[in-house]
Amino acid sequence: MVKSTLDPQIEQTADLLRSLQDSILRLRNEAEAMREQLEAEGEVDGTISKPQIIKLEGLIRDCQKVEKALVVQSSQFTALAGAGPELDLTAIRADIRCRLAHLRACCDERDVSG
Repeated sequence: MVKSTLDPQIEQTADLLRSLQDSILRLRNEAEAMREQLEAEGEVDGTISKPQIIKLEGLIRDCQKVEKALVVQSSQFTALAGAGPELDLTAIRADIRCRLAHLRACCDERDVSG
């Protein structure tokens, strides 16, 4: 069966995608908290650190892009990993042999009649 040989790879890839999503989410949350802290400190003492806030906002946008890409990859991976039932190679071979036999029979009939 094909699925049994793919299960460890599928599970490992799924775990990696979940871990990446969790890490990116934590990073974005920390960057948003730092941005809010810098803005709050700037309002209190009247000095706003624009360059740091701009860098944090850029980091937040990058995290959001990566999160979006991970969602797309995760959904595509889930669709591929769960696509259909297990492959029955014996049944597939039998079907192909049967079809080939029909094709041979049709070709033989044409040779005889033609």
